[in-house]
Amino acid sequence: MRITNKVMQNNALTNINRNKELTDQLNTQLATGKKILRPSEDPVVAIRALRLASDVNDVNQYYKKNVPDAKSWLELTESAAKTSISVIKDLIEKCEKGSSDTLTTDDRKIIINAMKELKNEVYATGDADYAGRYIFTGYRTDTSLKFPEATTQDYHITQKFNYMDVEEKSFISTGALGEINEQNYENTGSALASETDVQETKYYRIQLAYDNLMDAGTGSLNVTDKAGAVTSFTTTTETDAEAAYAQAQTDDDAVIFVPSTGELVLGKNAYEQMKNVDNTATFDYHKEKWEKGDLRPQHYFACETTDPIVGVIPYNEDYPTTGTLGQEIKYQVGFNQHIQINSYPEEIFKHGIGRDVDEVVDLADKLTDIENVVAKLEAMQKDEANYDTDQLANIGKDLDAAKKAQTYLRDQLQKTFSHYITKMQGYLNSANEALTTIGNRASRLELVENRLEDQSTTFRTLQSENEDVDETEVAVQLSSTQVSYQAALSATADMIQKTLLDYL
Repeated sequence: MRITNKVMQNNALTNINRNKELTDQLNTQLATGKKILRPSEDPVVAIRALRLASDVNDVNQYYKKNVPDAKSWLELTESAAKTSISVIKDLIEKCEKGSSDTLTTDDRKIIINAMKELKNEVYATGDADYAGRYIFTGYRTDTSLKFPEATTQDYHITQKFNYMDVEEKSFISTGALGEINEQNYENTGSALASETDVQETKYYRIQLAYDNLMDAGTGSLNVTDKAGAVTSFTTTTETDAEAAYAQAQTDDDAVIFVPSTGELVLGKNAYEQMKNVDNTATFDYHKEKWEKGDLRPQHYFACETTDPIVGVIPYNEDYPTTGTLGQEIKYQVGFNQHIQINSYPEEIFKHGIGRDVDEVVDLADKLTDIENVVAKLEAMQKDEANYDTDQLANIGKDLDAAKKAQTYLRDQLQKTFSHYITKMQGYLNSANEALTTIGNRASRLELVENRLEDQSTTFRTLQSENEDVDETEVAVQLSSTQVSYQAALSATADMIQKTLLDYL
């Protein structure tokens, strides 16, 4: 093969150019710290870099955003649950004090006033929010748990029960004792009240979530047994609670709706049907007048209301069949991994807490009224100057009836306090169970966070190994390449100075 000067020059320039390209590449790698700048330089490295960058971004989203957000939500939920548990424990303590048979009227007033405040505090905690979102209201994070102000809005509510919701209660009839004063202690010349007027009536009832309901007329209590068979009991409405209690004693098939007290009073047959194990029942009712602090029904039951613009708005339509609201708020905290962060209001903020406190308050007020009547009649009995013998005798009969009622009501209040120790303990157990669930979720989230931290480190290491250069190695190669380049320039300079004539 014939080698000419032109061939030698072209080959030399080509090799020098390749050396310059390698020098430029190494210099660029050393300056940027990256193996490639364009995918065409190394497609394998480029594809792997894109995949690793996507993995790193996903892990950062979970680790730096989703997990802290979920953790904050759980921490607030845990704090609210602990506050409620503390309040319920205080209610239990008040019930224990109230169950003492040595209480004075002033002692009882102190306990009752404290229980009212504690009841309000329980439900106030339910309106805890995170970044403007209520944490106990399921998907309706923009709607408070309670009504912030008194309002009028008709809700058609379907409430579900089971056999554990049926309880035996007693009612103390005091006749006309509450109306006695210095002028009307006699009725047509005889005592206004007698001991026979004071009676204790026992009855079975289901306490609804609300009182002061709308008159339902005729409805039905639908009881489903464990075999799935449905028995419907026709309900009648009775505005007089005492009359409803008395009717249930004589009518075994009676199921009486008392709107004012929010009760379903059961006759013997309905009670027997309900107490069978695994029985469930549903009942529909309406409530229109809402007081400040009442719990919104859409967070607890299947219900519907009518908006003047939107029309009928249904809530929780599956509740009658499932018994749960099923509004899980989940955060994605990993690849195909989610964790529920919200707790349901019925787990902690049960209607029964407020209803039980109100019932104790009403009973204590009734006892206080009778004690005032007793004190008034005792003062009248000592006033022999203004009353003759017959009048004093009638006052004495009224006083005997009032003292009997006082004894009955004291005993009932004491038993109610004792019974509500157990009921409040049930609410406490439920809240503790919810707190345990929250704690388990927080523990799981912590494990996920630790794993994400490890994954973030691993992916970043892989990303660095794939994209970054070894600066020391590149520097050595660059130095070697530069030496080669200078040597090539020197050799080529000597070579192109000679021609064929130099060899002749």
